[in-house]
Amino acid sequence: MESVLVEMGTRINSQNAEKNTIDKQKRSAFVFINTESDDSHLAVSDLKKIEAVKELYLANGAYDIIAKVSGESFEHLRDIVQSRIRNLSNVKSTLTLTII
Repeated sequence: MESVLVEMGTRINSQNAEKNTIDKQKRSAFVFINTESDDSHLAVSDLKKIEAVKELYLANGAYDIIAKVSGESFEHLRDIVQSRIRNLSNVKSTLTLTII
């Protein structure tokens, strides 16, 4: 499978350097996304606006886009996928794989 990384910014650092304490660990998931025909670029543009989306990859094959999403909990991830990602106009379907 050929992938293209779409620049999204910085990664989460789970350690607070100033206080020498460890923050609550973030939860992550990969969301495999099918878009309407040839609308991947529009979906990528919308996905970039969602703060919880940390990485985006364009893919050839069964899915059009793979997004790495991070949140405070698995419930937070579920909310992001259901209320934000699945409701984008160009997203046809999703498959979510949580990272444990």
